[in-house]
Amino acid sequence: MAKERTELSEIRTGMAVERTDLAYERTALANSQTLLAYFRTAIATFAAGIGMFEFVSNKGIMDIGIGLMAVSPVIAIVGIIHYTKVRKKINKIMAADLLAKKQEVCDD
Repeated sequence: MAKERTELSEIRTGMAVERTDLAYERTALANSQTLLAYFRTAIATFAAGIGMFEFVSNKGIMDIGIGLMAVSPVIAIVGIIHYTKVRKKINKIMAADLLAKKQEVCDD
């Protein structure tokens, strides 16, 4: 009976480790998707600016178009900075968790 409990405990521990690894992977993928959303927004903003600048004869609207074209690279840069910061946080947490797992193995 004790042997069955030990085996069950080992299975649960292994599953927990695998779930944690998958959670880190999901978080990294979500971070990548966020970066792509920033780029998509920057491209759409630039395209809207071009449309306003090229196809409208109103001076005010043309100025808005120029403003949108100027803002779009800023959106992309903000996305890159955000992605980098979050990636560093994820890597730091993963490294700390890996170190804790190694210490648990060594303690056992």
